[in-house]
Amino acid sequence: MPAHLEWPVWKGKPLSFLAQLDLAEMSAVLPAFLPTSGYLFFFYDQDQDVWGFDPEDFGGWRVLHATGDRTAWVKRSPPPGLGADGIYRPTPVSPRRIESLPDSQELPEGEFVWDRDGDEYFELRIAPFEDRPRHQVLGYPSPVQDAKMELQCQLVSSGIYVGNAEGYQDPRVPGLRAGAAEWKLLLQLDTDEDIGWMWGDVGMLYFWVREADARRSDFSKVWMVFQCC
Repeated sequence: MPAHLEWPVWKGKPLSFLAQLDLAEMSAVLPAFLPTSGYLFFFYDQDQDVWGFDPEDFGGWRVLHATGDRTAWVKRSPPPGLGADGIYRPTPVSPRRIESLPDSQELPEGEFVWDRDGDEYFELRIAPFEDRPRHQVLGYPSPVQDAKMELQCQLVSSGIYVGNAEGYQDPRVPGLRAGAAEWKLLLQLDTDEDIGWMWGDVGMLYFWVREADARRSDFSKVWMVFQCC
């Protein structure tokens, strides 16, 4: 990491480092709305107490963007206060393009019948991952629970608690709903025992960003959603 980047802290504890993405590599594989150079660094609460449905959760994850000459960067050791369970095994990966499909919850009513189409459609969705953990940059997410994460990000980032159904009845919701379309999946991280990731009960982490923010290289407002069985 660049020496000037401060390791992010949440409630007095350093966050766990999750991943580093080379944006030039991403752009070469899948040109999109992300910057075409630099790196993104992803961090998350080492205690996994942050789920992303409470406005007060903001800060329990961080995404840092860095540019410049990587040869001048320094190898960083885990900071004091980071528990052993929050230090994961380094695993190099290379990006490859896949075709993602929306979750069945997102398909038009009447065109999809789970009892008839569910198993076949599920197999189509997971086939590109070849029985590996479903780590993914951009595209459609693989929700463990509710597929409406764009709306969740829009509401909770606007100050509405959505940990129960009452939040979605807030009088501010109609005026905010249209903005849900601005949110795009940035990174999905699956449970992966080879790395040491167990998100709750075999869950996933989803990092979301507004497209306009990403185009400005602003990752300070990224929202995260944690789902598990």
